[in-house]
Amino acid sequence: MVWLPPFLIPMSEVPPVTVGAADVSDLLFAAVAGPTALGWMVTYVLAIRQARRDGRTGIPAYLIAVNIAWEFSLTFLLEQTPTQRQINFLWLVFNVFLFAQALRYGPRDYPGLSARTFRWTLAGVLVWASVVVMVGANELHDVDGMYTGMIIQVPLSAAFILMLRRRGSSAGQSMHIAVAKTVGSLFAGLTAVIVYPSHHLLQVLVPTYVVLDVAYVVLLRRTMLREGRPLWAFRHPAAGAGVPAGTPAPAAGRAPVSRAGAGSRSDDATA
Repeated sequence: MVWLPPFLIPMSEVPPVTVGAADVSDLLFAAVAGPTALGWMVTYVLAIRQARRDGRTGIPAYLIAVNIAWEFSLTFLLEQTPTQRQINFLWLVFNVFLFAQALRYGPRDYPGLSARTFRWTLAGVLVWASVVVMVGANELHDVDGMYTGMIIQVPLSAAFILMLRRRGSSAGQSMHIAVAKTVGSLFAGLTAVIVYPSHHLLQVLVPTYVVLDVAYVVLLRRTMLREGRPLWAFRHPAAGAGVPAGTPAPAAGRAPVSRAGAGSRSDDATA
């Protein structure tokens, strides 16, 4: 409409998404991509271990489904750069174990759902996320998963904070997991910004999830101190852990009462 004042920012003449990767040396790329791959592998290993000890998922269950959808789709289904496919495959191996744990322990975080309903919804998220990742990566010509990966990082980082708050304890979590995840995510963001300096959406997404990651570390530290749980002890039991890892999952529609009391809540329950 002509009566409106003129706009302040013109649309870019060349869509940033069409601008290719910068000429980054192999040494610089390895310096940022290496800690990314290692940081997330360490995160996955520690999360698997903690879940076995506490009987609670170490990563928010529905985001495990999203992660495995991203890694599987961009490893086996959609064209990607060879280097990224190899990294994705390594992550996928660990996420298979995490997904199995989500199927087993996940219902304990969702007392409002039967175990059957939870597992069907988890499978639904997995299928839906796989389709969205493939279509989105193809739409953006995201040949190394930068756009889709950074977009997923934001809800993943927020989900950790919600998981901590809704559980009301550090069950299934540890400072080692939180720090390893923060390191892996930070270097993933550095990789994105260095390789695609003209892709401004990445420059917004990366600081967003880094702030969320740091906030999670701070909140988890406060929770563990309140519980009297040593911050860096590997063998100290977590307060509010579910039933021991060897105990069968609860019957459909029923959730066990944790040692922290009945106040533990679903990751996505209304606050």
